[in-house]
Amino acid sequence: MIRRWLGLLALALVVADAHAEPKRWVPVPGKSVVAFDALFPTGNFTGQTEDLAGEFQANPAELRHGVTGWLRVNPASLRTGLDGRDRDMWALLDVGRYPEIRFTLQRLESSFHSVTDRGDVLLTISGVMTIRGVERPMIFSGRLRQREDKLWARGESKLKMTEVGIRPPTRLLMSVGDEITVRFDLLLAADQAIEGSR
Repeated sequence: MIRRWLGLLALALVVADAHAEPKRWVPVPGKSVVAFDALFPTGNFTGQTEDLAGEFQANPAELRHGVTGWLRVNPASLRTGLDGRDRDMWALLDVGRYPEIRFTLQRLESSFHSVTDRGDVLLTISGVMTIRGVERPMIFSGRLRQREDKLWARGESKLKMTEVGIRPPTRLLMSVGDEITVRFDLLLAADQAIEGSR
């Protein structure tokens, strides 16, 4: 009899969680990175930053209820490891006039409807990328997993610089490849968890 009641209680908790209101999830400072990989004849390079912000509305127990959100990056904080290359990059991004790069999530498709710590949920993330005031649709392949009380998300996509009005830079008579890989690696916490840790 006790086992039956415990089973019913567990089922009720699962159903209640699945129908719970979506939580607001935000990147954990110092634990989230946005980066890009570029091709160059004398050596490929990576640029990255942890200076980002964002928020996502989601119920991890029931992704079919929809996920919305946005992620914003400060382009002036991107670093590639070479000062001169960084200055050229900031000039191309016109960071004084356009102080943010933004991705707005419009649709998320997942391989499973709930997130657990036992395996990755594969994602197709569709949205709009805004760079230098130019908007273009973009689709990321990603994955999502629960890590204790947080969510870990990562993904990547291809972007051609010329599609957002940027001419690939040239150094030593050689040009950086037009197509770059854009990546994110985020640790997301429910907003109250961030507030409580301050």
